[in-house]
Amino acid sequence: MQRFSTKAIVEGALLSAITVILSFFSMYIPGLGLFIDLVLPVPIILLGMKHGLKISLLSVAVTGLVIAAFSGPLRALTAVLSFGLVGMGMGWALKKNYSPFKVFGVGAAASLVSNVVLFLLSLMIMGINPLMQEIELYRESLAGAAKLYNRMGVNPETIKPVLEMYEKMLDLMPLLIPAVLVLASLTSSFLCFQISKLILRRLGYNMEDFPPFWQWRLPTYTIFLFLLGQIAIIMEAYWPSGILRQLGMNLLLIFAFAFFIQGFAVLAFFLGRYNVSKLLRIFIVLFLFSNPFMAQLVFLLGMFDTVFNFRGL
Repeated sequence: MQRFSTKAIVEGALLSAITVILSFFSMYIPGLGLFIDLVLPVPIILLGMKHGLKISLLSVAVTGLVIAAFSGPLRALTAVLSFGLVGMGMGWALKKNYSPFKVFGVGAAASLVSNVVLFLLSLMIMGINPLMQEIELYRESLAGAAKLYNRMGVNPETIKPVLEMYEKMLDLMPLLIPAVLVLASLTSSFLCFQISKLILRRLGYNMEDFPPFWQWRLPTYTIFLFLLGQIAIIMEAYWPSGILRQLGMNLLLIFAFAFFIQGFAVLAFFLGRYNVSKLLRIFIVLFLFSNPFMAQLVFLLGMFDTVFNFRGL
């Protein structure tokens, strides 16, 4: 029979109570929900760091039971999946003294499992595809924007190409659901890591940070995964099944995002090397985000840096 120290049990009960309170705030105060969802894993991470995986798992189970008693089992399952897996995963990785990128990777993997399970539960239990609902909202927004421009006297033919471009992008979105889930998991794990680091340091716990942004660099093999996506789309023309196209498009989206981030890391390196002022750096970043052609150059810079390592020249 597993025995826990009195200190572990007391801290587990206290942090479970904090997690329950935060969960109710997240459920019933919509304006704070997004921020609180990122904070929710922190008590579980702290328990995992100090007392290991088993006590953090027990705390998550207790939290789920309390939420189920007040809000029902479905709400409890959703809440536990949304923060429990990430908190246990990151806490376990920190207990093992993993590097920051490994801690982030474990958190991202746990977040992906959580997102996939929640997505499937939404489909099976409620018959709702949340991503398709988002797409429909965007379609309604496009229609509303078109009507607004018409009322303002803008020639419909002027904005027609832009609206058609966005319509085509929305038509592709159902194929990109896997990539969207992956990127959402990476983003939420990164934000959770940063918030956890700030809170835990305030509480006196040391949590190693990522290397400086200008040092970030993807492994060389990622370029081959990107090329694999290109090849899969080309092969679809010879073996039309839809699967190769979907696989290729998802790989392209994931690694295009990754190379775009790496391109900014390369840019940050050279801006720092030549002592560019902070104000000018902000202006450059805003300009790059607002100019599609320049954003494409940043992506290409990140992709080629994977092979040639411009910062090491």
